[in-house]
Amino acid sequence: MIRTTWLILFLGCFCAAGSAYADEPSQSELDHFERHIRPLLVNQCVSCHGPKKQESGLRMDVRASAFAELDFGTAIVPGDPQASRLVKVIHYSDDDVQMPPKGKLTDQQIRLLEAWVESGAAWPKDSGSVANADPDAWKKHWAFQPISRPTPPTIDGDEWSTTNVDRFVLRKLKAAALSPQAKAEPRTLVRRVFADLVGLPPTLDDVQKLAVGEVSFEATVDRLLASQHFGERWARHWMDVARYSDTTGYLFEEKRDLGDAWKYREWLINAFNDDMPIDEFLVHQIAADKVLAKGTDDELAATGYLTLGRRFLNNTHDIIDDRIDVVTRGMLGFTVTCARCHDHKFDPIPTADYYSLYGVFASTKEPDRKKTTVRLVDLPKPITPSIFKRGQAGNRGKRVPRQFLLALAADRKPFTDGSGRLELARAIASGENPLTGRVFVNRVWGYLFGSFLVDTPSDFGVRTSPPSHPELLDYLAGSLIDNGWSMKKLLREIVLSSVYQQRSDAEPAAVDPENRLLARMNRKRLDFEAHRDALIAVSGELDPTIGGKSVDITKAPFPKRRSVYAFIDRQNLPGLFRSFDLASPDTHAPQRYATTVPQQGLFQLNSPFVHEQATALAKQTESIGDSEQRIIELFKLAYAREPSAYEVSESLKFLDSGAQPATINRLLPGWHYGYGSFDAKAARVSFTRYPNFSDQTWRGGSKVPDEKLGWSLLHSKGGHPGEKGFAAIRRWVAPGGGSLSIRGILYHKPKQGDGIVGRIVSSRLGQLAEWKVAHRATPIVLPRVEVQAGDVIDFVCESGGTVSHDSFEWSAKLRLRSGGTVERFDSVKQFSGTQSKPLDVWSQLAQVLMLANEFVFVD
Repeated sequence: MIRTTWLILFLGCFCAAGSAYADEPSQSELDHFERHIRPLLVNQCVSCHGPKKQESGLRMDVRASAFAELDFGTAIVPGDPQASRLVKVIHYSDDDVQMPPKGKLTDQQIRLLEAWVESGAAWPKDSGSVANADPDAWKKHWAFQPISRPTPPTIDGDEWSTTNVDRFVLRKLKAAALSPQAKAEPRTLVRRVFADLVGLPPTLDDVQKLAVGEVSFEATVDRLLASQHFGERWARHWMDVARYSDTTGYLFEEKRDLGDAWKYREWLINAFNDDMPIDEFLVHQIAADKVLAKGTDDELAATGYLTLGRRFLNNTHDIIDDRIDVVTRGMLGFTVTCARCHDHKFDPIPTADYYSLYGVFASTKEPDRKKTTVRLVDLPKPITPSIFKRGQAGNRGKRVPRQFLLALAADRKPFTDGSGRLELARAIASGENPLTGRVFVNRVWGYLFGSFLVDTPSDFGVRTSPPSHPELLDYLAGSLIDNGWSMKKLLREIVLSSVYQQRSDAEPAAVDPENRLLARMNRKRLDFEAHRDALIAVSGELDPTIGGKSVDITKAPFPKRRSVYAFIDRQNLPGLFRSFDLASPDTHAPQRYATTVPQQGLFQLNSPFVHEQATALAKQTESIGDSEQRIIELFKLAYAREPSAYEVSESLKFLDSGAQPATINRLLPGWHYGYGSFDAKAARVSFTRYPNFSDQTWRGGSKVPDEKLGWSLLHSKGGHPGEKGFAAIRRWVAPGGGSLSIRGILYHKPKQGDGIVGRIVSSRLGQLAEWKVAHRATPIVLPRVEVQAGDVIDFVCESGGTVSHDSFEWSAKLRLRSGGTVERFDSVKQFSGTQSKPLDVWSQLAQVLMLANEFVFVD
């Protein structure tokens, strides 16, 4: 059956039995404490109830104190939230103490603590202070141990494992009395590996060749790894890590475009396609100019990893802090910037180490930002940094050498080669470094499986929970290093494993509801880029060109380039990107978070871009005269499979049900441009679309005045009304209900003429406001207009008398609030040369296929 549902969100919650605290809590309960409860107690309670201060005699960083009976009662009574003072005070009752005093916890945090107490308040018996008072405890943390090369286990009766990866997973499953799932069917496997390796959908031919054995899965994997589209897919992943943007963000009146930022993206694509060893990949992004003294501009663009961050109003200290962060969290999984103002509260990072790295980046400069924004060179004389006391640049402490981090340096010596960037880079990319290989492998695993071996991909510090499969993590990290840091070899071993090729449609196991043990494949949704690329690919309009400058994919005419080439504006990130969870370019992004919000469905239903792809998909089949055969061809193109008899039958019913394009008066949400008039008695606007768009202007024809419409026209900033009946009308259609505010400026520019009349008219409420303006500008403010989905708001400009000298400018900014969601619309920025037209019935059917979960999900 064809389903038009946009997405189905499955929300699960895990609740342990509410029994009294057990002497031996399970490992999953202890992991839950370490991952969710311990950080919450540290951040919200320990400042007043910790090692330095114990208000009311309570310490919330020590288990014995938290469970002890004190004068005010017991903070935590395992299994009994009602008797636990902690649970009572966090509810902020008017007649009771309110904790924490600085502000109430979120509802989610409150529920988290309540559920933890009710389930028995698991807290490791041998755990002392949550704040970790032992300064050497970090040395025992798993992430700081040398990367081992564990021998893959041998399991009796194992017929499932095809790689060493499987053996590590299978041992964990057997220990939990779980069995892995069977191999997914060919179409699922092909779609999965295409999405993961190149980010594009397969064709029916790709599926059939695997299904009949003409091509092996191994050969399919090798073909995708060799594809030039491989680099595009994996470059986009790394661009999240590198906080890629084509602009600087806010920077006074200076130019904000980073004119050659795209060259860094180009370097990434080529590096992944060439299978550049990952140690070299990392070194070049920190110190390409030091490695390649005579490198080309394309090669030296690697240091865009450092230079393409925010400019922080040209605050040097913040720029350097950002560069330290993207290097240490992105490559090491180490939160070094927490030590900018004081020693790190949890990890072995003294403030002195932060300023050692500060000196490295303070000793570099960008040679000429007018010519290039992706290059760094060393200063002629490097800087010996001083510690900034409490992070204040004006309060200098002792000097420190430029050197690597103490916790990761076996034999630490000050850097001597210029700024020290190359020495820093090589220390990071060393096979002896316990973090780098693990962090990189964990990122790759997360992209492939939709969940990470280590839950916090950019934080491997002491508060991080252990890996779900510690030996597997070390095996993969060791293999990466031992195989010459080849990413393609790493990917090949993982995707050829049985664990990667499992079915994903099994029910969650009761003992492992989050599928941490990998008894099935996780079902994944296509991310924004893969989803958009799939729409273009099945429509037959994908531009496969590799590389090139960034393009604006949000405005018509919509480019058919892959989404990796989208222009990213850091300061004004388009709402489309935010709605589909694109990583914020403001800072390093450890991972993306998949949300399901109404704007996603509205885009699928109403976007002119989606309509174009649906129309193009339908057009590919228009030469087929038989409706049933045409339906079959549509399914082949969209889903790489033939439809079932039931799907064909339902599709025919849909086509025969009289589904017709919406009438001209039922326009789709967004902006529309036309002419017409306002009927004061009926309080209604007549509206007809402008028939011609040329010279960035909507009008009657290619010449002005037009024979029929005269001077009536609209462009991005304003326009000109025509004679009576030919007012210039900018129409906005509400995508949903809510409270709308309208602000703008109406400006009659000429010094001659008798002025203009501006009106804002609602299709449901009638005229909202009217202004008569001559030779001046007037502000337009409507603070609150209630709208429903489909309501029309018309911005009508008429002549004040004669049409002579009636040029006008009219900008309008709309803000639609619905619940906690706010959408913004701008008549100037969103001006378009495309007007959404109702789809014919075949295009509607094509759009239905593109809306279905089968298209949006990987499996």
